[in-house]
Amino acid sequence: MLLQKKPSSLLLAIPRCEKPYVSVLMKEADTTFAHATNLLSDFEACGLIEFASEGRMKYVQLTRRGREVVKTLQALDGVLGGGSLLKDLRRLELRVNRIEGRLSAGVASKRTVRSLDDIASTAAAIEAEAEAFANDRLDYEIKVLKERLGYLRTKLPADAAAGQ
Repeated sequence: MLLQKKPSSLLLAIPRCEKPYVSVLMKEADTTFAHATNLLSDFEACGLIEFASEGRMKYVQLTRRGREVVKTLQALDGVLGGGSLLKDLRRLELRVNRIEGRLSAGVASKRTVRSLDDIASTAAAIEAEAEAFANDRLDYEIKVLKERLGYLRTKLPADAAAGQ
């Protein structure tokens, strides 16, 4: 059950919400009220959640077991959703930031061009691997990185760019 999109989305939404109650979780998981209620009942039967009332409001709380399952789902979501590729992109972004700083300071060389080429090559490999995932954030981050690389190439001095 937890490897299906709606149940896992619903369970993963609980720790993200300040006051998780059914209608908020329903919206977070993009499901109907009835489906969310049924899933929450199943989660309660499995000992993953419990309900707490504050006045007329009925909130959802993770149990210790539920927190362990959420932690495992988050790790699995990272692996299946391309989380390691996002980390690789962040490392590339740090390199791009350093190059951007050098270009702003007017310090560019053939080494700068080689670094940009290396980053572009690595980004292309990440992009090819990312096609296996349905991760909009990953696709967006790749797009932004490629745009930044294109922009930085326009900022290269003619003598450094000629060394390509």
